[in-house]
Amino acid sequence: MKDLNFFKMSAAGNDFVLIKGNKNSRARALARILCDRREGIGSDGLLLVYRMPRLGFDYYNRDGSRAFCGNGMRAAAWWMYEEGWTRGKKVFAIKTSQGILNAQITGKERVSVQMPKASGARLNLPVSALGRSYGVSFIDTGVPHAVVIVKDLDEVDVNLLGKAIRNHPRFSPRGTNVDFVEIKSGKIYIRTFERGVEAETLACGTGVVAAAILSYFLGKSGKSAQVVARGGRLKVSFEPESQGASHVFLEGPVKIVYRGKIHL
Repeated sequence: MKDLNFFKMSAAGNDFVLIKGNKNSRARALARILCDRREGIGSDGLLLVYRMPRLGFDYYNRDGSRAFCGNGMRAAAWWMYEEGWTRGKKVFAIKTSQGILNAQITGKERVSVQMPKASGARLNLPVSALGRSYGVSFIDTGVPHAVVIVKDLDEVDVNLLGKAIRNHPRFSPRGTNVDFVEIKSGKIYIRTFERGVEAETLACGTGVVAAAILSYFLGKSGKSAQVVARGGRLKVSFEPESQGASHVFLEGPVKIVYRGKIHL
């Protein structure tokens, strides 16, 4: 048994436990323990940050599965800047599971990050779930996302319908994150069911990016979009390509909520 120092982070409501250290063979098990909202600290995922041989982070979902996380990268970047790991630099590179990506401190508790190249876009795929047929669009933004355009976001049972689409045979064997999107007054409103968390989260960075890019391909928004999640507002910009996008950037709020120590 030992004490483990940690930081609780929030990036537009997407919350994380952050710990320091090089790659940890126990990270998957730690994620399941620390992210438990009843018997642990509670969060959507675990951020493991390190500075040698270069600045980097690994992300683990609440269930212990490893993935890329856009909001997690923004949280890690803000923490690195606040802790002095960037030596005052506001633009710096971070090693991620998707390669070396840039981060920029754009204001007080505000960070923009370069996202992976998006690929594999497919529009209006017919998907049957819970006795209804939906037109579902798909894209990989570092992790797979299925986007469903709806008329009234408040009326969607995100956990029930999200789970059904997340496990649909069309997206096997990996499954997919599921984003429900309503577009009004020039803004994209989103709610996300996250794979690995297996529930709705207050925001999902890769989901916000997926919604913006697919909305563009569906002719409903431009190459720069304001996206409103339950936990905050984010901005996405990108250069569209055939079946995807490059030069993708995600910007939004992030903060250190508190620091603490847990006895393991």
